[in-house]
Amino acid sequence: MQQQSRSTPSSVRTPAVFNMKAFSIRPVHLFRWCLIFFAFCAFIFWYVHRWNLAKQLSPLQTKLATKASMETKGTDFYLDGKKLRILSGSMHYFRVVPEYWEDRLLKMKAGGLNTVTTYVPWNAHEPSRGTYHFKANLDIVEFLNVAKRVGLHVILRPGPYICAEWEFGGLPSWLLAEDEMEVRTMYPTFIDAMGKYFDELIPKVVPLQYGNGGPIIAVQVENEYGSFGKDKNYMKQVKEALTSRGIVEMLVSSENGRIPMENAYLKDVLMTANFQENADRHFDDLIRMQGADKPVMVMEFWTGWFDHWGEKHHIYSAEDFSRLVEAVLKRQASINFYMFHGGTNFGFMNGGNFQNGPRKAPVSANSNQLCFNSNRKPVWLISGTSLSRIPSQKCYAEQANCWWTDYDAPIAEDGDITDKFLKIKELLKEYVPEETKNIPVLPADIPKRAYADVEITHYMPLDTLLEVNGKPIINDEILPMEKLPINGNSGQGYGYLLYRTYTQKKPTQLKFEHPPHDRAQIFLNGQPEGVVQRRHDTSETVLELKGGKEGENSIEILVENQGRVNYGHDIKIERKGIIGDVFVNGIMQEKWEMFPLEFKKSLLEAASNSIKWYETPAHEKRPALYKGHLEITDGTPADTFLDMSEWTKGVIFVNGFNLGRYWNVGPQWTYYLPGPLLHTGKNEIIIFEQDQSAAALKFSDKPDLGTVVRVRNDEDIAPGL
Repeated sequence: MQQQSRSTPSSVRTPAVFNMKAFSIRPVHLFRWCLIFFAFCAFIFWYVHRWNLAKQLSPLQTKLATKASMETKGTDFYLDGKKLRILSGSMHYFRVVPEYWEDRLLKMKAGGLNTVTTYVPWNAHEPSRGTYHFKANLDIVEFLNVAKRVGLHVILRPGPYICAEWEFGGLPSWLLAEDEMEVRTMYPTFIDAMGKYFDELIPKVVPLQYGNGGPIIAVQVENEYGSFGKDKNYMKQVKEALTSRGIVEMLVSSENGRIPMENAYLKDVLMTANFQENADRHFDDLIRMQGADKPVMVMEFWTGWFDHWGEKHHIYSAEDFSRLVEAVLKRQASINFYMFHGGTNFGFMNGGNFQNGPRKAPVSANSNQLCFNSNRKPVWLISGTSLSRIPSQKCYAEQANCWWTDYDAPIAEDGDITDKFLKIKELLKEYVPEETKNIPVLPADIPKRAYADVEITHYMPLDTLLEVNGKPIINDEILPMEKLPINGNSGQGYGYLLYRTYTQKKPTQLKFEHPPHDRAQIFLNGQPEGVVQRRHDTSETVLELKGGKEGENSIEILVENQGRVNYGHDIKIERKGIIGDVFVNGIMQEKWEMFPLEFKKSLLEAASNSIKWYETPAHEKRPALYKGHLEITDGTPADTFLDMSEWTKGVIFVNGFNLGRYWNVGPQWTYYLPGPLLHTGKNEIIIFEQDQSAAALKFSDKPDLGTVVRVRNDEDIAPGL
């Protein structure tokens, strides 16, 4: 039989061999798969971000709020369907050590308040372009959470401009590196910088809005803009910058008088007033502006006033204070006491202001007291103390705010309650009993201690400090602070800048094209020749030199930034250092060495660890560092006050922390040192003294704010536009 061949059924396939050479993907398909991949990654990023955000919300809150929690009905505020009278006090978290936030807020609550109001300082949170700080006393999220735990609502005032008697009104100095910069306008570079800052700040506070389980019930748009400009497009831009990033709570603004109100008014932003006298007039202005069917509120009822160096300590009498508070409460108005607790201008962060020539009344020219004429003078607020006790730091010209020792506010800088606190509590219980039913027990005042004198054991001359600081910046042309190529090209923000140059002929005269900003100490061949300081446009530009010699001479100019103006139009010209050319014997001087002394942590650590300290008792004729140690062996460190009445002018550093400036022109003589800045054992205190030092550091358990003078502000505080 013949064998038949078998054929493979058509349903049975021979296994295919995968040929890599034959495999390919068309470009269009590759593009589509890439799009899908990136879309998937974006979804994962969005999901993780929302999950992290949700963790910050209350357990019952599953998604972000989309509308304001507080609303207005007629002349009242309503929250959760209940009428709310806002009884608020201002406290700035960045002016108080975090360890004391809860103490101060509990005292506010115990005083009958239901709300705390705070500014947010852009320049502290973004000290150089793109570098952000939100830790320690800048941890705004933690502060807001503490306020919630205590049971206080929050009105947030994020700027970008805040005034606040704070350096440059809270604006970062690096904005001024651009010659054409126009702050608080629609200038593109300013708007772009504001947007990037808000990209960092606003997502941190969005979850803490009231509708998301947080304490924030209202957010302020800009600050006192009507006293600066009248561009409604700019105000709308700031409003949009907030709302587009998730701010949904009630928007408010605050102004100092009728004309500023008109300049800054936006229909969907509730206008509030700032004043210290004539409540009825200011409230009537609000009603004329936005109608009688809106609540009226004073966003800044000034509980006192601040001082400037060389002035007396300003107080607002308790009698006048109580009378006006009563007038506000009788109008059924809401109120924010500015300040309720002032805190301290740590470091170099005091502001400055321009003031007119001689006045009949002793008025402190603060960021809210700026006037303009041909004889306007700059003045500085005191740099290290609080709006609760706030003397200011003054240069007699552009007034520098003092240490910020006392605003004559209800809670003193050191946390002690005052007679004003007790009067507020009494009035609120009488006029607003429904809001003051369940107030907590008042916490006890924190103990103070007068430590034994600390002997100054070592000093470091200025020349050695310059060596420790590092190599100078060398340039043919002289540069202001903001133009220095440091800090990621953000320039120098604060502190001192030493300029050094050489001349080959005997120098007899030094002339500045413009007055130094702000105070310049001149040294010829290492010896002091005099001080040139900023007063007004035509003074303090020439110094006759007496210590010159034939041949080479060195000229050094140590310029102190005493604080940038924080209010009014002059913030546009607030570059620091030497502005313009310098002439020696009538000839423009070229080739400069520039040593920026910012006294940041790195410099302080390098100086502290240096072996180039010399034993005292040498007292330099030039600026120098002086060092001593406070030994604490018996218990927890207590609050204290450094008595600097025997020193001249300079800055205090405690354990590497910049406590602030001192100056013997007064009014204040003591400087608050919170206990949390000390530790058990040896505490290092370094003083940068610009002139005559003392042999020891003395302490007190009580503040000495100097001679007092009464103040009343019964006019609109607004510069001409």
